[in-house]
Amino acid sequence: MCTIHFVNISAVNLNLLPVLDALLTERSVSRAGRRLGLSQPAVSNALGQLRALLGDPLLVRRGGGMIPTERALSLVRPVRAALLAVAQTLAPPAAFDPATATHDFVIVTNDFVAFAVLPRLLARLQREAPGVRLHVRAFQEHVVPPDLARGDADLVLGFSRALPPGHEAVDLFSDRFVFVARKGHPAVHGRITLASYVKLAHVVVSQEPNARGIVDDALAQRGLTRHVALRLSHFLLVPSVIASTNYVAALSEMVARPMARGLPLQVLKMPLQFPTAAVRLIWHERTGTSPAHAWLRGVVEEVGRGTR
Repeated sequence: MCTIHFVNISAVNLNLLPVLDALLTERSVSRAGRRLGLSQPAVSNALGQLRALLGDPLLVRRGGGMIPTERALSLVRPVRAALLAVAQTLAPPAAFDPATATHDFVIVTNDFVAFAVLPRLLARLQREAPGVRLHVRAFQEHVVPPDLARGDADLVLGFSRALPPGHEAVDLFSDRFVFVARKGHPAVHGRITLASYVKLAHVVVSQEPNARGIVDDALAQRGLTRHVALRLSHFLLVPSVIASTNYVAALSEMVARPMARGLPLQVLKMPLQFPTAAVRLIWHERTGTSPAHAWLRGVVEEVGRGTR
């Protein structure tokens, strides 16, 4: 059985490889020097180091020139391939052509943002990048999930109260809460007061059993609480539940108004003021310079900013 011996690459001066390649091609110290822009003594010194490293003379004099040894001839192709691989690895990334590219992207978002953005985003991708495929994963919380940092996702679209280190973001659009109740609700007749609001049975979207939202925080500042009668996992479940019950909800205006065109819903002004919330496009710095990711971010940003 043949035993393979490996060289400790960390102890090797890799600057010798281009010199070896030039020597094996030119078979002359002076011509190799001119090819590399090095002096003849510098090339001669490198040749001495290569001979010591490889335990072979590599080039021997014959007549008026130099000829390669058997070991040198065996190195021609692998050395050239190694240098080419390094050059390709270190070269700038190729430009991303959406018309011809095949690429998969993973986007993490909640159902509300997907409802607002995805239809127009997918229509644009079909026109401009037919080989690009999206994988959309659900995430309902108002924090940045770890998927970006782990490399399991490319973009997050949603609300985030803080941006973890190593992440970047741009705002896409803002949204606000509106009050939603069914038409014919016995306690809601085209308007709602704060006193009536806190007495109603509310629907809240949350993943945690006792999670509080900005509505609860705003009420608490006034010494008030609301009765949360139902917790749901997704925003898009809320309109149909409201339309067929006496529950009420504070819901995204971008969801409520389109849904009200097909459901018997009252969409009213909230009885207390809230700041608008920004939907953000978030990515990790590891993909910051990727041409493919930069292209997708640009498309999502254009589509998202045209949502309002």
